Amino acid sequence: MMLETADQQVVHAVTAKFQRGDLAGARADCAHFLAVVTDPARQAPLRFWLGAIEQRSGALPEAIEQFELALAMNRRKPPWLVQAGLAHFQSKTLERAEYLYREALRIDPRFSLAHYNLGVLLQHKRNWAGARRAFEAAIAHQPQFPEAFVNLANTLVELTEFDNAEACYRRALTINSHLANAHHGLGLHHLRCHQHALATHCFEAAVECDPAFLDAWLDLAECHHMAGDGPRAIACVAEVLARDATHEIARFKHAQFAGLKPTAAPPQLLERLYAGMANTFDEHLTQRLNYRIPELLVDELASWLNDFAESNAQKATVLDLGCGTGLFGLAVHRLTSSVTGIDLSAAMLAKARERNVYDHLIESDLLSFLQRDERQADLITATDVLIYIGQLEPLFAQIPAHLSKAGMFAFSTESPSDLAEDFRLESSGRFAHHNEYINRLAESNGLSIIKRIDTVLRTENTVPLSGHVFILQKN
Repeated sequence: MMLETADQQVVHAVTAKFQRGDLAGARADCAHFLAVVTDPARQAPLRFWLGAIEQRSGALPEAIEQFELALAMNRRKPPWLVQAGLAHFQSKTLERAEYLYREALRIDPRFSLAHYNLGVLLQHKRNWAGARRAFEAAIAHQPQFPEAFVNLANTLVELTEFDNAEACYRRALTINSHLANAHHGLGLHHLRCHQHALATHCFEAAVECDPAFLDAWLDLAECHHMAGDGPRAIACVAEVLARDATHEIARFKHAQFAGLKPTAAPPQLLERLYAGMANTFDEHLTQRLNYRIPELLVDELASWLNDFAESNAQKATVLDLGCGTGLFGLAVHRLTSSVTGIDLSAAMLAKARERNVYDHLIESDLLSFLQRDERQADLITATDVLIYIGQLEPLFAQIPAHLSKAGMFAFSTESPSDLAEDFRLESSGRFAHHNEYINRLAESNGLSIIKRIDTVLRTENTVPLSGHVFILQKN
């Protein structure tokens, strides 16, 4: 009994030091105990705490090693299983993490934290139905669990159950009114509903609760920008840059709001933008904005595609740059032998994959892909893509090498009538390009303009947005 009491005293001392942040002292106590005690049953709790210390220190391989040693000695501890699972999740060994979470739940099906962590993992794997069940189970066993309500709400957004998501954000805030993520999620909900004043209020609450919440500062900046308050928008972006001077999205937004001239939108901005839009992108683009460029382009190319098939005894291959959810692939795939889609948004590619019209889908930004990949295609397309690239020289320089003999390059551009320079960043955050700029780029890269179509790209706030569809051919 005395030995057991002594062991408990060591564990209590380690726990106390860990909780007050004395990791060096806690580690030293663990090391001393493990050096003198060889019984695995007695070592196990200190192995677990040594794992927690290494995890807190950011040494994940060492943490996992200690957690696994502890579990080898005693596998009947659900909290240990969950903590080890978290270390594996942080190390991206997801299958092992999921196994450990489920093992904890096999032993204790009412362990709310295990359900919650499993839900977070399933979110990461984009298993939204499974994540929903996990968060609902966490709440069932711990009704006052605000973080579970927030993550359930985030999952419901992915399932397009927006009203239920709003209710969960509000429920989280009744439990903890200082939960920044809940305020932020509710703000995004109001943005989806075009309730900009309410969204602004929520984002303000989010940054008040957590001044280091950079995404909330960016969304608040966007709200002020949409309201025409440039100074406040710039001030919000400055808050981000004050905390991270290298933040690419904030630097771009500062340039946008200040009327400067960046050369392209950073990949991080596009990933962030489309991660939140993937589930509603098609409806928003085709129904609210009346976007029809893929269909227009296929109509223009159909004759050439059919002639190509007859002349070459096989259908054309397509490289769809910035494929998004696959609207162009859906429109063109029956006229082609293969379609490869490139996009930097994993969320958008997941939607494109569901269409089952692409032979290959590759997650990459366009220039990186073109610079490293040598494949050629008979048709390269970029619909609603160049709006995120101002300076087009690097892109055009890559296109000829990826086109087969007499291959086609087709794309759309925004071209407002008052545009005087080669390209300009619009207040929308998109780039517009002058027709003469496209003419020069085509000529200097061995491409001939076969057709330029004046068209309405989309309708925004009932205002038609003018632009062009270009079809170029390799000389």
